[in-house]
Amino acid sequence: MIWSLILILVPFLGAAVLPRFRDVRSQSLVGIGVGALGLLASIMNFLAFRSQGVLNWQLGSLGVFEPAFRLDGLSTLFSIFTAFVWLISGIYMYTYMQHEERTLSFYIFYLITLGAVQGVFLAGNFVTLLLFFEIMTVMSFFWVIHRQDRESLRAGYFYLFLGIAAGLCIAGAIALLVASGTTIEVGTGAILPANGAMFGWAVLLLVFGFGIKAGMVPVHIWLPMAHPVAPTPGSALLSGILIKAGAYGLIRTGQLVHWGLGDFVPWLGTLVVILGVATMLLGVGLALLQGNAKRLLAYHSVSQMGYIILGIGTALVLKGQGGYGISGAIFHSLNHALFKSALFLGVGIIFLGTGELDLYKLGGLWRRYPWTAICMLIAAFGITGTPGLNGFISKSLLHHGVSEIALSANPIMVWAERFFNLVGIGTTASFVKLMGLTFLGKPKTAVRKGAGEGPFLATAMVLLAIVMLIIGVQPQLIMSLFIKPAAISAGIVDLSHLSHLDFFAAPAVWDMIITLVIGAAFFGFGMKTNLFHYTPPQWLSLEAAGRQIMRAYTWIDDGVSRVYQAVSSRLVYNARRHYKRMMVLNRRLDFEGGGIFTVLNFSNLNSNAFLILTVLAVLVLYYLGTYRLGV
Repeated sequence: MIWSLILILVPFLGAAVLPRFRDVRSQSLVGIGVGALGLLASIMNFLAFRSQGVLNWQLGSLGVFEPAFRLDGLSTLFSIFTAFVWLISGIYMYTYMQHEERTLSFYIFYLITLGAVQGVFLAGNFVTLLLFFEIMTVMSFFWVIHRQDRESLRAGYFYLFLGIAAGLCIAGAIALLVASGTTIEVGTGAILPANGAMFGWAVLLLVFGFGIKAGMVPVHIWLPMAHPVAPTPGSALLSGILIKAGAYGLIRTGQLVHWGLGDFVPWLGTLVVILGVATMLLGVGLALLQGNAKRLLAYHSVSQMGYIILGIGTALVLKGQGGYGISGAIFHSLNHALFKSALFLGVGIIFLGTGELDLYKLGGLWRRYPWTAICMLIAAFGITGTPGLNGFISKSLLHHGVSEIALSANPIMVWAERFFNLVGIGTTASFVKLMGLTFLGKPKTAVRKGAGEGPFLATAMVLLAIVMLIIGVQPQLIMSLFIKPAAISAGIVDLSHLSHLDFFAAPAVWDMIITLVIGAAFFGFGMKTNLFHYTPPQWLSLEAAGRQIMRAYTWIDDGVSRVYQAVSSRLVYNARRHYKRMMVLNRRLDFEGGGIFTVLNFSNLNSNAFLILTVLAVLVLYYLGTYRLGV
């Protein structure tokens, strides 16, 4: 428990003391110190889980809110790689942030976000998770708008709007879970809900709430806007870590429904598979068309998250027998955090030296940045699934999971496997493009004098590369130490078939080599035909669709308003006309009626008196009628 509190509270305390340090180097050292302590605390949490098993505790009741925390294989794994990548980013920032303005504010939000992310992964119920999720969203918003130009502000408000929408979806899901009579605890399966329809809506809201943060199509639009405008360490953490909060939430959602075993929501597996495939395809397709290096990497974050979402979907379709899919999703979350952080940090080093992110204006930089080129090449091999690197292991697991669902002969599942292979080809082409245009050929942009890699920048890159190589050559060690305990904690019990899996079997290796060769050939074809310079019509973008929806809404709203105004004006006109007629009648009765009407003045009667007289008149007429009929 004490180490979990350190993980969450120390970053907040570090942010509180940062204003005492005015120079960038001191702020950087505070960031590195907090990151190192966080990594130590996350390792101690992992050791506590290994020795004692799953741990749950509460901090006491705060009114209607009871903060709860949970240590299991899944939460400790996400916590460890979060702490590691955060520490790497802190080391990198020692040099990088000397070239940025307003460093104090960035470091404050950097540390608070670290505490919030750890809170998301260690939360024991969905209310606690939501609290930290919202803190994470709001604090990281300030990373996106850090430069405070028009583009960053626009991207930041997109990011904030969709982040708040994600929080509202999760909050609505919590309310529906409570109303349906089931659990809101993280890490446990739901009991039989009293209201199945309400439970189904809750699960759907959880999928879209966490899907927004994971960059899932069609709610991915914040990601390619936010990542390019944030400072490079912010981009690395947004892509490497923060979107994993969405993947983590989706895994916990699968666990909530017992991975489809209870048939609470029988459509969920198919829905998640479709969303995963769509996310993979759209992400890789748009990445191929990008000339901006950070935007290319941002779209590949969308695509790689599609792999993870697809893996979760296969586990749901197979109803608890999806050991390959969920293990692959967890493993790929770890791998993506490593190689995508390395790629963003490498692009940041290039930007510091050249001031350029346009791939077509770069070239020949491997001589000036040899360590960056080597480490980015390892990361690129990882993300494309090259045998011997970390990405090959997780993609092999995911491919096994997709192949299992394809055996069902369901057309959707069969096409899911075909698209899986197609996305691999597109991914290879994209990273041949990134590495080739950046480091090979003739230099097109001069490098600033004295702009080198530096010890801190190089150290950050090398550490990430070393971990990727270790995972690539020792997959069974990582599987037994981290991935299997995490999958079991996620609710997948039968993992026996993973113990005998040969990752480097000849058919699997040859399949991946063929994919890489075809991808490299596709890059050459795209460059010769100018395919990668194609600009899709504006009306195809989701932003344009959003504008059309807003225009349609405005048109409908204006039409309804006009109809309402016309109808209300007509009703008011008719009411006034009838009122005038009644007043004319009253005045005639006052002055011309004679008899009783010389005593009563109808124009001065209030509504109560008028109603009383009306009721009396009706009663008199009723009794006169019954008397005459002899009733």
